[in-house]
Amino acid sequence: MGKPITNITIVGGGTSGWITAAYLNHRLQWGPTANSDVKITLIESPSISIIGVGEATVPTLKGTMKMMGISEAEFIQRTDATFKLGIWFKDWNKDKDGNRIGYLHPFTGGLTIKGHSPGYSFKKYGLPGRNGNVTDQDFVRTISVAREAIENNQAPRALNGPPYGGALQYAYHIDASKLAEFLQDICTKRGVTYIRDDVVDVMKDDRGFIKALKLKERGEWPVELVVDCAGFKGMFINEIMGEPFEYYSDYLLNDRAIPIQIKPTDPMKINSVTTSTALEAGWSWHIPLQNRIGTGYVFSSKFKSDDEALAEFKEHLNGAEMITEPRVIKMRVGRCRKSWVKNVVAMGLSSGFVEPLESTAIMSVELQARWLAATLPSTDFEEPMIEQFNGASARLYDEIRDFLCLHFGLNERDEPYWKAARHDAKKSDGLKHHLELWKYTLPSPLDPRNRAVFSHWSIMCILMGKNFYKNCMLLDTEAVSETMWQNYWNQLTSAKQRVLGRLASHRQLVDAMVSKAVPGASVAKQVDDERLIGDGQLLVNPQPIMAQRAPN
Repeated sequence: MGKPITNITIVGGGTSGWITAAYLNHRLQWGPTANSDVKITLIESPSISIIGVGEATVPTLKGTMKMMGISEAEFIQRTDATFKLGIWFKDWNKDKDGNRIGYLHPFTGGLTIKGHSPGYSFKKYGLPGRNGNVTDQDFVRTISVAREAIENNQAPRALNGPPYGGALQYAYHIDASKLAEFLQDICTKRGVTYIRDDVVDVMKDDRGFIKALKLKERGEWPVELVVDCAGFKGMFINEIMGEPFEYYSDYLLNDRAIPIQIKPTDPMKINSVTTSTALEAGWSWHIPLQNRIGTGYVFSSKFKSDDEALAEFKEHLNGAEMITEPRVIKMRVGRCRKSWVKNVVAMGLSSGFVEPLESTAIMSVELQARWLAATLPSTDFEEPMIEQFNGASARLYDEIRDFLCLHFGLNERDEPYWKAARHDAKKSDGLKHHLELWKYTLPSPLDPRNRAVFSHWSIMCILMGKNFYKNCMLLDTEAVSETMWQNYWNQLTSAKQRVLGRLASHRQLVDAMVSKAVPGASVAKQVDDERLIGDGQLLVNPQPIMAQRAPN
C-alpha cells in the first residue's frame, strides 16, 4: 500500500472549487480528522470568468455549512441569502377546465396516519370541509405545513429559533459569486493555499498520471491528486485524460440558459420559495435575494433561437428593471462516464450537470466532496476506492435526470417543445418501469430505484402535482376509514395553526440574522463538543431533500 496523499491541487474556483476546498479543508486540515501533513492548494485562472448561476440550493447546503462550523448569520449576511422552503412550478400543467396551474415540491413533508400514507385516503375522500373543491395539487397539505407557510410568506422558524434549526426544513437562495468569495476567505484563513495563475500544460508519468502542472507564472507545480473544477470544458477529465462525456440530450431537451438580475418590485417582501414558470420552449426561474432577484430562461435551442428566446424572456419580465445585461450560456447536460480517472477527479460542471430545475448543482459538488474525502486512496490509487466514487457519482446524476424527466414528461402544455418533452424525450428503463408501477400504487420505500436525494415523498408530490392520478387506478386497501381521515385532518389542521403561529415572517428573520452577523465568526476555531456520540448518520450519506418532520 502506498503512502497517504498529502498534496491535493484543486484547479478552478467559483462555487465548485471553493465548496470542494472548504469541505476537504475541514475534513483533512481543520476538523476532528485533520492531518497536519496535508496541503490543499486551489489554483484559479485570472483570465476565466466564473459562471456563478446556481443561486438556488437544496437543504444539503445547510447541513454542510453547519458541519464545517460556519456561522449561519455570517453566511446569510455575506452571501445576500434568503430562506427557501421549496419550489413552486407555475403553469406547468392544466386543471379540468384547461386553465394553467402550478404545484409545489416542498422541503418539509412525510406525515403519515399511524404509518399509512395519506395519499390513498386523500384520493378516496378529498379534503374534509372543502365540498369537493379539491385538486391533486392540494395533496401536499396532507403531509406538510410548507404550502401554508409559503402562502403566508413565512420563514422556517421563529425569531428566537436556533441557527440551522426550525420547524420546517429549508435551503437558501444565495448570490453564488458572494458564496465563492465567502468560502475563499474562510479557506485561506484556515490553511488552504490560493494561487491565481493559468495552467498552460501538464506533465505525465509512465502510468499516464499527471505528475506536475505547468503554470504560466510559477512554472512547474508538482501534484499527487488533481481536482478538476474548471467548468463545462472538463479541461482535465475530458481533454487531458480523455474520459468520454455521456450527454443527456435525448432525455432532457434544454441546452441554453439566459441569466439576468432584476430589481424587486417590493423590497420588503421576499418570497420563501423558488418559482419555476413554464414558458414556450423551457422555463424561467425566479430567485429572491435580500436586495435583488435572480432570474433567467432555460430553453432548448432546437425550438427557439437565442434571439427568439431573449425576446420571449423580456416579454415575460413585463418591464422589470434589469441590473445586468442578459447573456446566453451553452449548457453541457449529462455526466462524465467516470468522474475519477487515474489521479484526476472531476467536480461540479467538469463532472456533470443535469440542468438547474431542482437546484441540484451545488448539492452535487457537496456530495462529491464528501465522497472524495471518504474514498481518498493512498498514492497507489487503489481501484476499488475510485470505483466506489464513480459509482456513487453516476447514480446521483442518473437519479436527478430521472426525477427531472417526471416534471417534463408529465406536462400538459400544447407548445411543440412541451409536446416533444412529453412524447419524444427518452425515459430510462427504470423510470418507465416505475411509471407503470405507480399507476396502481403510490411511491414507497419498496420501489427498486436510486433514491439518495429524492425520497418517495418527493416523487409523490410531483406525481400528484402533475395530475398523474386524475384517472385514478390506485388500490385503496391502504385508505383508512372516513372517520379516521376526518380526525387526522382535524389534528393536522390544529398542529399547523400552532406551527404557523410561531413562525416569523421571511423578511423579519432575514433582517434579524443579518443584524446578528459577526465578521470573522466562521473562521474561529470551534470549541470541541464533548458529546461525541452521533445520531447514526454518516457524513457520506446524503439526506433526502424532503425532511420528514411532524408538526407539534
